[in-house]
Amino acid sequence: MNSKKALFGIIISITVVVSIVLAILFNPFKSNVQVFSDSLSALVSKSQELTRKYQEEVGKWNMKKYDNLTMVTITDRYLSQFEELENEARNLTVPNGHDNIKNSFIRSLESEAASYEHFKNYLITGNRTEDQLSNDNLSLAYQYEKHYADFLLKNH
Repeated sequence: MNSKKALFGIIISITVVVSIVLAILFNPFKSNVQVFSDSLSALVSKSQELTRKYQEEVGKWNMKKYDNLTMVTITDRYLSQFEELENEARNLTVPNGHDNIKNSFIRSLESEAASYEHFKNYLITGNRTEDQLSNDNLSLAYQYEKHYADFLLKNH
């Protein structure tokens, strides 16, 4: 009889421990900050993929696989995709005290898009100032990126 009680106690204990672990790992009651972090992380992934694909196109242009006019057309296509991503970011629901995180992501997207716009102008005109403005805006995008990346590291 005691061995049955002990076995029953062990089974109950294991069930409780497994339930607690599952509740921690698969918590259906995420905080607003966690939901925001997950949503932002998804948008950041989209942004990174978009940037990666565009940079592949720039690489092809650098290898003379594209002429300037083709690269202008490609840039316009990517600019519209960045605009869509900016709109998604503007619609993020933000928990109190985290507007700066959302804004840094939006500013990063805006700066990256401005970089591509200046690059496009450089392609059209050959004006080196446009090329420098493109580089400056890309650097600015990276500065904004560091701000929201720190948040994601702490909250994801």
